[in-house]
Amino acid sequence: MKSVLCTAWGTGFSCKAGPIISGGNTGSKGATLFRQIAIRLAAFTVLFAIFDVAIVVFLYTSQPESLAEELLTLEAGKANSTETLPRDLLAGPPGAKRWVVRIVDTPHRPRAPEQLRAPNGTARLIDWTQRERVAGGYRISGVRSVGSPQHPYWLFMEFEGGGIRPYAPVIGNEIVQHVALPLIPLSVLMLLFNIVAVRRVLRPLRRAESEVDALDPENGLTRLSEPPSPREVVTLVSAVNRALDRLEATMGTLRLFTANAAHELRTPLSIMQMALMQLPPGKERDALRNDTEMMIRLVGQLLDLTQAESLVVEADQRVDLAGVGREIVAELTPKAYAMDREIRFTDLGAATIAGHREAIVRIYRNLIENALSHAPGPTPIEVVVGPGPQISVRDHGKGIEESDLAFIFDRAC
Repeated sequence: MKSVLCTAWGTGFSCKAGPIISGGNTGSKGATLFRQIAIRLAAFTVLFAIFDVAIVVFLYTSQPESLAEELLTLEAGKANSTETLPRDLLAGPPGAKRWVVRIVDTPHRPRAPEQLRAPNGTARLIDWTQRERVAGGYRISGVRSVGSPQHPYWLFMEFEGGGIRPYAPVIGNEIVQHVALPLIPLSVLMLLFNIVAVRRVLRPLRRAESEVDALDPENGLTRLSEPPSPREVVTLVSAVNRALDRLEATMGTLRLFTANAAHELRTPLSIMQMALMQLPPGKERDALRNDTEMMIRLVGQLLDLTQAESLVVEADQRVDLAGVGREIVAELTPKAYAMDREIRFTDLGAATIAGHREAIVRIYRNLIENALSHAPGPTPIEVVVGPGPQISVRDHGKGIEESDLAFIFDRAC
């Protein structure tokens, strides 16, 4: 069993045979340009941060005196406001071969080079640091003032070690305070700014993509709108519009060729048809006559196809599908009776549309004539209009094989 369903909408009309075959939306393949740029910006930010950290590490490792001062200051920062040494201060920095820390009793200490005299003559200490080379490494010693302003006291610290490991807390603290804290918000702001900027730059490209997806094959005059910037997008859109111009010119040439060929063929086919009438009756004349009528019908369809490209449907032009269907069925009924066939017409209502009446007449006639030509035996042809803006022409042939459904709209079928 075989059927053809035609659906009308607005000023359009489509016909489908069998199930709807659709490739669907295959989706986009690969990452979007915006995503690729965003990933590269993020990677550049990370590399910039790593490079900045490497510079800080290099600068500090090349200045051992500064590292020594920072190391003692960091350890002194573990002291309490009272003169009680906490456990982590007594443990010392990592990798220490020798660590000494004690509170300096200034009133009973002899005068030392690090001591200075206050204006009132009392002795006081100042922060100092000394670094010297020893066997197997280095020794760092110094004094730091700690405690609260009400109860200040001083710590004497001495450290022996080797390598870069004891300085790891110092370098880590510097990275956090002078690299991570200022770099992270600045990097995030820079990344967000770049992402927003890239999104704005790619907006014309996304608009062009939407316009390409919205192109109507029935309207070959539609072109993409060219943005003022950026230049690369303008060049791409211009190239697409030029390609559409060339495609429209090619299609126009093909339509003109088809129309000219159809017009040129109508005259010799008409002469051939009249000449066949002069032949004596017989099977050969009937076969030639059928072939000639099929060729005349094919030429007529070619003309209809070329003329359909120039059809203009007015917005207020209404067509009653049921009324047109009754006219065509009445017109083709004598031909059906001559073939010992029957055409049945059913009106399900609500079938008034905005469309071109002559084009709908051709659709009706082509569908019904196809059913009369290809359905075997004295089976009826059922023409149904509605419900709504659709028509259905159904014969009772053997139908289309499942394996051929994907090829029913190919010209070779």
